[in-house]
Amino acid sequence: MSFLSLKRMQKPAVLALGAALLAGCSNNAAPAGQADPGGGSEANGSGKAKPVIQFTTSKSKIEDDNKFYEKLVGDYNANPNAKAEVKLTLANWGDDGTAQRTWVTTQLIGNNAPDLFQSKYLWSQEDYGKGLVAELTGDLAQPNPYADGADWRGTLSDTVMANMFVPGTDKFAGIPTYSATIRLFYNKDLFDKAGVTALPETWNDFLAAQDLILKSGVTPMAIGFAKQGGDRPDWMLRYLSDQTVEQLVPKMDLDGNKLVGSNEIVAAIDGGLLDFAKEPWKDVFPILKDWTRFWPKGFNGVTVDDAAEMFLRGDAAMILATPDFTKQLEGMNYGVMRVPHLTKENHPMAENKYYEVASGNPDGVYVMPKTISAEKKAGAVDFLMYLTSPSVQKAIAEQLFRVPVLKNADLPENIKQFLAVNEPFKMNLFGPAFSKNLYDTFGKDGQLYLDGSMSLDAFLGKMNGVAKQEADALKQSQGWNEANGYGTKK
Repeated sequence: MSFLSLKRMQKPAVLALGAALLAGCSNNAAPAGQADPGGGSEANGSGKAKPVIQFTTSKSKIEDDNKFYEKLVGDYNANPNAKAEVKLTLANWGDDGTAQRTWVTTQLIGNNAPDLFQSKYLWSQEDYGKGLVAELTGDLAQPNPYADGADWRGTLSDTVMANMFVPGTDKFAGIPTYSATIRLFYNKDLFDKAGVTALPETWNDFLAAQDLILKSGVTPMAIGFAKQGGDRPDWMLRYLSDQTVEQLVPKMDLDGNKLVGSNEIVAAIDGGLLDFAKEPWKDVFPILKDWTRFWPKGFNGVTVDDAAEMFLRGDAAMILATPDFTKQLEGMNYGVMRVPHLTKENHPMAENKYYEVASGNPDGVYVMPKTISAEKKAGAVDFLMYLTSPSVQKAIAEQLFRVPVLKNADLPENIKQFLAVNEPFKMNLFGPAFSKNLYDTFGKDGQLYLDGSMSLDAFLGKMNGVAKQEADALKQSQGWNEANGYGTKK
């Protein structure tokens, strides 16, 4: 990472979580990336032993974020009423989820997983189907002592939790601690210089604004495609497809919850409803390719950090990013807007309305191995209740810039513009949480298609081949088939 990025990230840590949080500031974190060797129990003030919980979460590039989790763990451990002693490990998994998925699978299969660790909501469902992670449905029915004894499940967002159900069941195998959102950040000075006087709402408006910016001598979009997994272009592929396949959702939605889970994606692939070589799927990719004329030259060699540097230097007018990107923008005259939506001029099945960009879904999801003891599970559940308590959720929003998962959350001003208020994200088809192989195929072969080295037909053939392989693998591992409604028939 460049010196400029590091300089912008080094701000004084604001780690006072407020009087509402638990008192104390002891730091019991294990060194980043290193598992704590302890595994027994700690004595509390009354002499009663507490279970020691090994807790693993992702390591951030921003050190203040890592210190935030260290402080959370320290405050929890300092509370005499806490039911566990938590040992923190920060794992460096990178950005695209590939290394994390490998780590999760290896740890679970090898029976070496920590007591509580970060996963993704689709992985929690898949790993539950494989018998690898614990069920948490009954635990969610308990009162949360860190929320004045309120029913734990009742405090959590119904929209977020609807995505957490294991397909075909009413069971939960993971707990989300925040929700992800994505927006367009734009440089107001560069917009003014180019003569962009109003924020674009439709895709054609968006292209017209970028044409003005390009003519002013500035790259319109800071976006790259250097990662084999796809990254930001993958976000946009999900966004464009969401608003053009909406009419197919009722046909794909086997359980009637208005969401399309992994089992329903598999059913759609099997039944020919999801075929990238046919409409409406195939018409999305040329829209993405046309947009690349406003990306940096040599975009296949531009990394996420390169794109961020372009925006921070004022060499590009816009960038797609999550709310925590705001931390790097001190002193910049910037704004935040929704990504413009498609109209029927762009795609015959466009819905003519705003959608969320691959966001609004559960994130910061934690699971436990199925082999966890009852005592440790109770301690891990207690810590999760703490993480989803009103005071901690507010601190997560204020300092990590993450959207809370609580109903009626006390939202700080810095997070309000990132709330998921548009058409929700219904189907995680292209993300690594559904299929690492499909995600990687879009990254590798998508590079060739977008730069003109591969034809659309050849590219879509590659995508279809991998999708079929993934569907077959999931049917085998999860026991899904047409006879049992792909897991929806009891």
